[in-house]
Amino acid sequence: MKATTWTQSLTGAVALAASLSAPSAQALTLDTTWVQANSVFALSMEAYDAMAAAGVTMSALGNATNAKGTVLADGSVLSAFNLPVTKVDVSVGFWPFANLVTPEWGEASGSALLISRGTRNVTLANFFIDYDTSLVMADITANGVTQKRASLYSFDATDLKIGLNGLTLNMHQKLTNLTFTDSALATFASGLNLSRVLQAPLVGLDFGTITIDINGALRTPISSAPYVAAAIPEASPAAMLGLGLIGIALVSRRKLSA
Repeated sequence: MKATTWTQSLTGAVALAASLSAPSAQALTLDTTWVQANSVFALSMEAYDAMAAAGVTMSALGNATNAKGTVLADGSVLSAFNLPVTKVDVSVGFWPFANLVTPEWGEASGSALLISRGTRNVTLANFFIDYDTSLVMADITANGVTQKRASLYSFDATDLKIGLNGLTLNMHQKLTNLTFTDSALATFASGLNLSRVLQAPLVGLDFGTITIDINGALRTPISSAPYVAAAIPEASPAAMLGLGLIGIALVSRRKLSA
């Protein structure tokens, strides 16, 4: 019994010593507004078809710009957008106790996309990638209301190449299988007035990829000021009805005058 107790005590002491001596990962947040740091959001063909069927278009706002998209056989081009990366947070560990460099989160502050269907709009702005939850987040404005850092897409992180040279980060990463979260789908359906028939293809739809590339080359610094969407509330049904009645009255008056 004594031998067993001594062995257990020795094992516990060794484990404690190892945990105390193992260096823990340290967080490092890097400002990337002045280096080549970009992400490209490219729509999948399935997303392109679903949006075209619903009469939905997408355009760049803020510091986002159009990127080179895939050209289809019929000559049309799949939409793609540059979303400049403005800040990255990584954890720096000590091998073999932890990975040397691991991405924790990244943001593209100031980038925005306008999604339109007729007179209805939804704005996505100030994108944030959370590797811990595997979520792409954004400030989502619909129906005159802005949800700050709301969940937008879930994703799969693939093809990671990352390293640090001093405080210079080199990173390549592809996020695939971008799929609407339930809350994002509900917001889009409401903001764009999508019927159930038009919503159905969006459930579980792979919207495309986000490809991130960062290196130490300098660029003209970009603004990281958050994009603020114009929150214009939709006219209420009662107001729309009132405007309609006024229009009918004016037409009737003109006919009587004639």
